[in-house]
Amino acid sequence: MKTFAFAAAALTLLAVPAFAEPDCRAAKEVKPMWEVVKAFEEGEGATVDIAKVTGEKCYEIYGHAGKTKLEIYYDPATGAVLDREED
Repeated sequence: MKTFAFAAAALTLLAVPAFAEPDCRAAKEVKPMWEVVKAFEEGEGATVDIAKVTGEKCYEIYGHAGKTKLEIYYDPATGAVLDREED
């Protein structure tokens, strides 16, 4: 019985994505990417390494502020931060 419970728990963990990116597909009008990048650089005091549009139509910016690596998802309609990761 313990083996079954362990196997079921393991399968459940594998089925859940490690990181689910935000979904921005509902946005009707979007800000230009350069405006969001400029706000990132000025607001974070950071340098942009990569800026892209995700499969879910959010803006995703990778950059660094000093030795801290940043990955931030932005709402393309408002420029608001949806998710943020730092290393």
